Amino acid sequence: MTAAAVGYLQLLRQNPDFRRLWLAEVVSYLGDWFNTIALFTAVAALSGRTEAMSAVFVAKMLPVFFMTPVAGPLIDRFDRKKLLVATDLARAVAALGLVVAYRLGSIELLVAILFVMVAFSGIFIPAKNSVLPQITSEGELGTANALSAGTWSVMLAFGAALGGLVTGVVGVEAALVIDAATFVLSALLLVPLPVLVAERREHSDRSFRAGLRYLRDHPRVASSLCIKPLMALAGGGVAMLPVFGTRVFPGHSGPTWMGLLYAARGLGALVGSLVVRRILGDASPLMRRAIAPGFLVVALAYLGLGQAQSIWQAAAGYFATTVGSGMLWTYSSTLAGRESDNEVRGRIFALEFGALTLTMAIAAGIAGALVDRAGWAVRSIASATGVVLLLPAILWLVLLPWLERSAPEVPVVEPE
Repeated sequence: MTAAAVGYLQLLRQNPDFRRLWLAEVVSYLGDWFNTIALFTAVAALSGRTEAMSAVFVAKMLPVFFMTPVAGPLIDRFDRKKLLVATDLARAVAALGLVVAYRLGSIELLVAILFVMVAFSGIFIPAKNSVLPQITSEGELGTANALSAGTWSVMLAFGAALGGLVTGVVGVEAALVIDAATFVLSALLLVPLPVLVAERREHSDRSFRAGLRYLRDHPRVASSLCIKPLMALAGGGVAMLPVFGTRVFPGHSGPTWMGLLYAARGLGALVGSLVVRRILGDASPLMRRAIAPGFLVVALAYLGLGQAQSIWQAAAGYFATTVGSGMLWTYSSTLAGRESDNEVRGRIFALEFGALTLTMAIAAGIAGALVDRAGWAVRSIASATGVVLLLPAILWLVLLPWLERSAPEVPVVEPE
C-alpha cells in the first residue's frame, strides 16, 4: 500500500506535535547562528590565529562524539521529550557562561564552556531525529525531514545575517544572551509534546553494543547513516568560512561579511533540502541514486571556492556547497528513518551524529594546522576539500547496485 506524501503547510496544519517541534527548531536555530557569529568574532578579537578559530570549530563538534555511547542508550531508554527539554535548559545556562568567559578574556574558558554546551547538543539532536518518525506518518516523514533541513537553512541564512549585524552593532555579549533566551523559549515550546518513549520489547538489549549489532545486521540502514559522516569530510572547507570572512578579502572583513557567507550557506541548503526534494520527490530508489550526484555537486563547489577572488565569489561557492549537502542531509535522514526500528533509533542516530562531528572536527583541526603551521593558503584548503569529496561520490556509485538489490522499497506517492 502506498503512502501519499503531504505538503509543507498541510503537515504544519494537521500535525500539532510536529508543529511544536518545528517552532522549537526555528527559535533554537536562530540562537545557534547568533552564537556562532558571536563566538568567531570573539576569537578573532582575542586571537588572530587560524588555529584558534579551528579550536572553536572543533569544540562545536567533537563533544558530540564523546557523548555518543551515552546519548544513544539514554534516548532509547527514557522519555525523549524530557531529554529535549532538559538539554535545552542546560544549553541556556552554558550560553550565559560564555558571556562570563568572554568578559574574562579567556579563550581557554570559552572553549571549555562551549565543549560542555555542545555535549548537551549531542543528546538533543539525535533525540530530535529519533522523535521525528514517532510523531509523523510514513507519508509525512519525507516532508518533515525536508522541512526540518529547510528550517536549518532559512535560519542559517537569516540568523547568520542578523547575528552578524547584531554582533557588529551591540557586541558579542548581547548575541550570546539572545542565544540563551532562544534555548529557554525552545524548551517551553516542547513541554506540551506527549510522552515519547521507544517501544519496549521483552528482554530487549538497550546497550550501545546492541545498536552496533543492529547496524551490522542491517547494512542498508548503516549505508544511509554513513552519508552524513562522509559529508563531514568537508569540515576543513567549512572551518575556513570565518577566515574567508575576516582575513582573506581586504575591505570585506568582519562579522557582517562573515554573516554574509553563512547566509549564503543557508540559502544553498534551502535550495538543496526543499527545492530539490520538491523536484525529485520522495521515492527511495530515486533518493539513493541522487546521493553520488549530491557529493559531486559539493566537491565541484569547493573546487570553485578555491578559486574565489572576491567575497561575492566566496559566497557563491559556499552557496553551491550546501545545495549538494542540503540534499544529502534530507535524503539520508529520510532513508534512515524509513528503514530503521524505533527501538534503536536513539542509538543509531547518536552514532551517526557522533561520527559526523568527529570527522568534521578532525578535518577542521587538520585544516587549521595546515594554514598556521604548514603555510597553506585558505583557498588551497577549499580546493583540497573538493578533491577529498570526490571519494564518497565514487564509493556510493560502487555500492549503489548492491543497495538497490538488497531490500524491497517503500513506495511514496508525491502530492498533486
